Amino acid sequence: MDGGGVDSGVDAAVAGAERCETVIAYERSGAAPERVAVAGEWNGWSADLDIAAEEAGRFELRLELRPGDYAYKLVVDGAWMLDPSNPYTTWVDGVENSFLRVPDCAWPRLVVESASATPEGRIRAIVAYRDGVLGAGPDPQESRVLVDGEAADVPLAGDRFDVDLEGMAQGKHALRFTARDLEGRAAEDVVVPIWVEPEPFAWEGAIVYFAFTDRFRNGDPSNDRRVDGVDDRANYLGGDLQGILDAIDEGYFDSLGVGALWLSPVNANPDTAEPGSDGRMYSGYHGYWPSDARLVDEHFGDEALLEDVVAAAHGHGIRVILDLVLNHVHDSHPYWQGHRADGWFNGDGSCVCEQCGWDAHPIDCWFTPYLPDLDYRNAEVVQTMIDDALHWVRDVGVDGFRLDAVKHMEHVAARTLASRINDELEAGGARAYLVGETFTGEEGRDLIGQYIGPDELDGQFDFPLYWPIVRVLLRREAPLADLDAAVVANDGAYPPGTVMAPFLGNHDVPRAISHASGVIADAWGNGSKEQGWTDPPGPPSGEVAYERLALAFLFLSTQPGLPLIYYGDEVGLPGAGDPDNRRMMPAEEELGPSQRALRGRVQAVGVARRDSVALRRGARRTLWVDDDLYVYARGGGADLAIVALNVSESERSAQVPVPADLGLGGGTVLRDRLGGADVSVDGGSLPITLPARRGALYLR
Repeated sequence: MDGGGVDSGVDAAVAGAERCETVIAYERSGAAPERVAVAGEWNGWSADLDIAAEEAGRFELRLELRPGDYAYKLVVDGAWMLDPSNPYTTWVDGVENSFLRVPDCAWPRLVVESASATPEGRIRAIVAYRDGVLGAGPDPQESRVLVDGEAADVPLAGDRFDVDLEGMAQGKHALRFTARDLEGRAAEDVVVPIWVEPEPFAWEGAIVYFAFTDRFRNGDPSNDRRVDGVDDRANYLGGDLQGILDAIDEGYFDSLGVGALWLSPVNANPDTAEPGSDGRMYSGYHGYWPSDARLVDEHFGDEALLEDVVAAAHGHGIRVILDLVLNHVHDSHPYWQGHRADGWFNGDGSCVCEQCGWDAHPIDCWFTPYLPDLDYRNAEVVQTMIDDALHWVRDVGVDGFRLDAVKHMEHVAARTLASRINDELEAGGARAYLVGETFTGEEGRDLIGQYIGPDELDGQFDFPLYWPIVRVLLRREAPLADLDAAVVANDGAYPPGTVMAPFLGNHDVPRAISHASGVIADAWGNGSKEQGWTDPPGPPSGEVAYERLALAFLFLSTQPGLPLIYYGDEVGLPGAGDPDNRRMMPAEEELGPSQRALRGRVQAVGVARRDSVALRRGARRTLWVDDDLYVYARGGGADLAIVALNVSESERSAQVPVPADLGLGGGTVLRDRLGGADVSVDGGSLPITLPARRGALYLR
């Protein structure tokens, strides 16, 4: 890297692309330091550059550097530290540093000054053209605006684009701005995703549905193809993007109150069989063995079809989250083939996680010998992998990512992804959502919280809450007080603005209905993987398991955050461990009465959440908890919801005290959105009577 030196008075008109001004600032939060300096790659890490205090508490240094990437640190009273105002970092010689990118100031830039949309479909945006220091001036003939991929009649007028579009359809739109100067230098394109919708969407309060692509629905049999030598249970079964598109068009997700779809990884995977940890052969049907950076797996469709899925979801007001595999690639991937000796990967595969320790070597162990583990201390890896991820946002239109294996990567991966999305793609108010998967136990909040914050993940899947849900509501082997304690422990456990994702099941744990029917050995699912091969559970007999699962869904869908429905759980699809917990979604005609009834109850509470401000955003408080009955409120006043769960095997009644600040006067009637009897406030309490294994959702 060419450091380029530091100048204090370079004539920009002469230097042009040689040197470009950049500013590094430090704002103190406590007592004033005696000295603040900056050390970086441009000056051999010398701490001789003092930052001058221009205003009280703010220290600023203006540098003129050659375009390029630089690592640096602040030195405050002799202590070397990362720049607290800069979320970008990079590693040099095993040390994490703040990261500075100096763009070539000879080239023009486009800057979003404003962007907004009205519920009626009027989109306004102003994007300014900023000339490079050589002053070539803009070329209006080579500067344009694309709206949803089509050229718009919006010329570059002087030094800005002024977009004013009316009658735009409900859903998400993408404005793309391009510009060149008169000497042919192109500004980097600016993409502004923007939504037209009746009211602003918030991830907090929506419901997300995990559509496991290969197992959800087969919409196009022409792309069906098995991998030789692999049992059907671990092979491609035909689910595809067309099946998901069909379900969107039919309103299936609307009927569940779903506001977001999580799609399993869509990247191409190898058409080969690979051994699992159990010695059996598996295919890449799941998508977690990426063999190409931006190619959609042909078993699922192609990028054009993925764009159709995203557009259709957006037309229904549904966001789309892609499962993003950043930790590793398959050994057939071009990145491994081309960079195995370039420092892109951790080791040579001799440290496999199960042998050298998942916890002892969380960052550098390989999941398997055929999944090379990426080294995010390499700046080129960070740049390349995040560029690939942003392709799905910029060019396909997805709205966020589920990040696989977060705790097995350096923080720089998620932080860079979050920061670049924020800086480059959220000017129009279309907030992306980044959720992590950190498999942990009930006491794992501190570990999960390490990856959450304004410069990293928005939230994580709530494993600390999952385990008490399984023990208390599904397996009925622990008291309701344990569940309430877990909910209370979540309050304040994470940074402000966190949107956690509670869940009843996912593709790594036994199915919820099988826990509820008592056929899984323990809450952790020990032995369930082998059970799935040798003694896979069938549908439960009777109604008890279905009623337990319905209660669990009532609890789940009335919690703060972004509750997850794992495909098939809404109809009680059974299953033990992976891959048995990934069976094909049953067709409508294959469902029995108990499965349809369960889905009806899931739909009722999902739609209620979508329609209720209290359930989406209201503060939660416990009103009553004993061995059998659990009652809690969300919100208050006109926007109030009260949830009651009877987990016992018999009818249960109680006079539940109602705090005065909930705003429920005597005689106030609350209606059960699940079809039960209405109740009225009487003498400062709510008389509740529930049948065995039943719940109620009372709204004003």
